[in-house]
Amino acid sequence: MSDLLANLAPDEPLPPGRYGTSDNVGITLKTVTPALATLIAGRDAASLTAAFETGLGAPLPQGPQAVSAGGLTLVGTGPGRWIVAADDTTGDILLERLQALAGPFGSVTDQTDASIVYEVSGPKARETLMKMLLIDMDPAVFRPGSAATTQAALIGTTLWQTKAATYRFLIARSYALAFVRAVAASAAEFGFELT
Repeated sequence: MSDLLANLAPDEPLPPGRYGTSDNVGITLKTVTPALATLIAGRDAASLTAAFETGLGAPLPQGPQAVSAGGLTLVGTGPGRWIVAADDTTGDILLERLQALAGPFGSVTDQTDASIVYEVSGPKARETLMKMLLIDMDPAVFRPGSAATTQAALIGTTLWQTKAATYRFLIARSYALAFVRAVAASAAEFGFELT
């Protein structure tokens, strides 16, 4: 693994394939392409929460959590701030939907082109991520529905666990190559597949 990364130019992506010292695949990394937006509460955050609860049938997460409802995943990133992801749609359609839900109680910004989302999964995903993250990944603390805004190998990220052994990472698009390399290096001992 280290030889492969050493021979790649810094701006050259790691080609899809299997890597590492194990014959098994302990972790898989793939790009997912949801539409993305930032939602920020205005002065009346309670009305924004009520509007989303009425419109989606689920409240906005309060704190570092991810909630899925109505085809949307809402990830709490800070007080009155959320990242919203929606599979199988476009940024424009997501923006219109969120603006209709938020009304005058919040502002929405399309983030689809600025960011990239990676899905890390597999039986060794947690062990791999423990090498990269500055948070406690113990399953008693970080489990499906948990979220965090932190650093992964010194790269700013928002991550959330979607189900057992499956995590999504929101990364600024300019850090995509560095993130893939960091995952590859951390997963080398477990066997790694990039799709």
